[in-house]
Amino acid sequence: MSDVPTALANVEAFRTQSDQSVSWGLSRDNVIQRLKALLQNPNLLDQRGLNACAPAVFMRIWLSRDPVAAAAFTCQMLRHGSSTIGSLVVEPDADLTGQDYSALRANTNAQHPNAMPESTDWMLLSALRDSENIFFDYLGQPYTLGDSVAGLTLPGTLAGWLSATNLYSSVSDHTTLLGPADLPPLLNLIPTSNVDIVLFVNANAIYDLAPTPGPPATPFPTFAVPDHYVLMTGPFVQADGTNWIDIDVWTWGSIKTGWQKIPRFLNNSFGWMVATI
Repeated sequence: MSDVPTALANVEAFRTQSDQSVSWGLSRDNVIQRLKALLQNPNLLDQRGLNACAPAVFMRIWLSRDPVAAAAFTCQMLRHGSSTIGSLVVEPDADLTGQDYSALRANTNAQHPNAMPESTDWMLLSALRDSENIFFDYLGQPYTLGDSVAGLTLPGTLAGWLSATNLYSSVSDHTTLLGPADLPPLLNLIPTSNVDIVLFVNANAIYDLAPTPGPPATPFPTFAVPDHYVLMTGPFVQADGTNWIDIDVWTWGSIKTGWQKIPRFLNNSFGWMVATI
C-alpha cells in the first residue's frame, strides 16, 4: 500500500529529470499531466471505445490501492516502452509503441466521436493487453476488428495481474461462462477497504439503470455471453418485496448507480473475482 502525495512527488521528479526521452508516439507532458489526474481520482480512468475493460478495471484498482507502484509503472512504460507489475514483465510490441497517438485519435474520433481514450489511459490499457497476446497484436484502435479480437481477456489473466501486484493475500476466481447467476451469493458480496470485487458480466447488466425501483423494465435479450468487467463500489441491495436490485459499480470512467430488474442482471451475470488484502 502507498499514498498519493508520494506518488505525485515521484511523478513530478520524473517530469523534471534531464532525460526527457519517451518510447511511445505520445506527448510526454500530456501523459504526465493525465497521470497526475488519475492518481488523484482513479475513477477518471476511461477505456472509452477500446475493448480493454479487463486492463481498465485492473488499472483502476491498482491506481487506488498502490498509487506509488502504478505511477512508477507508468513513468517507466513511457520512457522505456516496458515496465513491470511485481515480477510480471509488461512489454508491448513496437507496432503499438510506434503508433502516432495524435493521428490515431483524430482519425478515430472523426469516425466515432470521443471513442479514443486519453493518452495515459490508452498507453496503460493497450500496453497491458498487447503484452499478454501471443497470436494477435493489439494496436489500441477502437471499433476495429483487431481491437475486438485482440482485446479479449480471460478471467484467469485478470486474476494473474491482480496477484502480480503482491497486494493481496488471495485472489479467488468465481467466474463462469455459464449463466445465469444466483441472487443470494451476489447479495452477499461486499467490497471493503480490504476487499476488491470484480464482476464478469454482459454489459446489458448495467445498461438502462432506473433511478427508482418499479418502473416498466426495458426489454433485453435473453441470450447473453460475458463481454465486460466492472468493479463493485458498494453492495447490491434488493428493494423489499420487489424484483429490483440497486447496482453500484465502476466502469467507463465513472461510478454507475441505479436500479436494475433482477432477472435482467442475473441473466447477464457470469460470476465474480474477489481479491482480499
